[in-house]
Amino acid sequence: MSDPRGLTAAHVPLGSSMYERDRLDGIARRAEDELRGAGITLVRTDPVTRPGDVERAVAELSAADWDLLILNVINWIDVRAAARVALAFRERPALLYSYGGRTEGDVLISPAAGAGSTGLRYPLERFGIRFDYLFNAPDAPMDTAGVVSMARAARARRQLQTARLGMVGAHDMGLYTTPFDVTRLRGRIGPEVESVDLLQLQRAEHELDPGAVEREVARVSASWDEPFGSIPPDVLRRSVRLALATLRICNERGFDAFSYKSVEGVSLLLDTTHNLASSLVASAGVPYIDENDVLNLTAQLMLRSLAGATPSFLEHYEHHPDWILLGVDGYVPDDWVEGRPRVKPVSSVATGAPVGVAQCSRMRPGRLTLACLAEADTADGYRMHVVTGEGVEPPAWEEMSVPGPLPSLRFIPDGDVRSILDHVQSQHFAAVHGDHADDLERLCMLLDVPVVADRATP
Repeated sequence: MSDPRGLTAAHVPLGSSMYERDRLDGIARRAEDELRGAGITLVRTDPVTRPGDVERAVAELSAADWDLLILNVINWIDVRAAARVALAFRERPALLYSYGGRTEGDVLISPAAGAGSTGLRYPLERFGIRFDYLFNAPDAPMDTAGVVSMARAARARRQLQTARLGMVGAHDMGLYTTPFDVTRLRGRIGPEVESVDLLQLQRAEHELDPGAVEREVARVSASWDEPFGSIPPDVLRRSVRLALATLRICNERGFDAFSYKSVEGVSLLLDTTHNLASSLVASAGVPYIDENDVLNLTAQLMLRSLAGATPSFLEHYEHHPDWILLGVDGYVPDDWVEGRPRVKPVSSVATGAPVGVAQCSRMRPGRLTLACLAEADTADGYRMHVVTGEGVEPPAWEEMSVPGPLPSLRFIPDGDVRSILDHVQSQHFAAVHGDHADDLERLCMLLDVPVVADRATP
């Protein structure tokens, strides 16, 4: 689902023919300069001030590709003309903007954009248009940060419409937090889901070029340390084969993200573990999550699009009144590693012999946005839990019966741990570095997904 395009928006200034057209043209040009200065590529049209302008504006905006419609109220509006433009693109995300006036000498000259925008806001809501409403104070620059945030959300929504998710098996370990309605997901949010069985994965392995396998083995083994025991060559080779076969399937089928039936599928039946293979898949640019958790894999795609950064998933391990220990069972993408990567052998509980390779690298600390998408027994069909906070160095710890450290962070939330646990929807969070809660909440608004937020006050 990688998209090389920048942020694109259709910009239509809205005014009234009762006012001086030259002055409205000047305001429109100033707004365009501010938006371009914020990094937005514009598909523009001249101000719409009367019904006779509508056909021209709609034709010009329809002639190019864009994600967000900016209804920029720069003046009192011709209501009929403004509504016609908005309704021509009623299925597209929109931003209603109220452009503030300017002081000339000692007098504030108001084009009455506040009247025009407030006269349009509720009708847009009743039309069923999904939009946000922003403004700037007199003599202040445009709220371009808010416009950019909305444009990111609109682009992410569009990308989700063509996303394809792949997974091996389904319903790992009988978890009640991971099943989903494939039709609802496709119709409401966008991604298409396709299942791959273990036989197809094995066949993809058999078709691999042995030379390519050996080259990848040499590459990864030269990049890490093995502080908890050497990785047997045949065990490493087996993990690499699984990763390369998975990436081959993702490439052939156009999967944007992937999930293994990790416990009762790969680890139980393929004589290896998923830990290193999933890390290599994610590091190659294909977001990954354990246990067929497709909804939180979708949340990872949302975060990747909004942040322009590599997402991961994190799992709850311990709760403290002031922090949560979040980690993963031997998986971590390269972009999340602090320092030189470290790996350890994974041994069979039954025999004690090495059967796989796990990451035990240090996770990169920093500001985090966490998200959990879940189905809900409501008319909305979904609910998104959004959490923000700081990821810092974890305490020394290890999982019972799993010697050695796991990639993890001690997460100090902006909100209250008790509140997070009252809202928690899964053992998993999708996660990305940085604070992207505003963008994510705007995306959820466009998707009609209610948000439960435990985050810093906006």
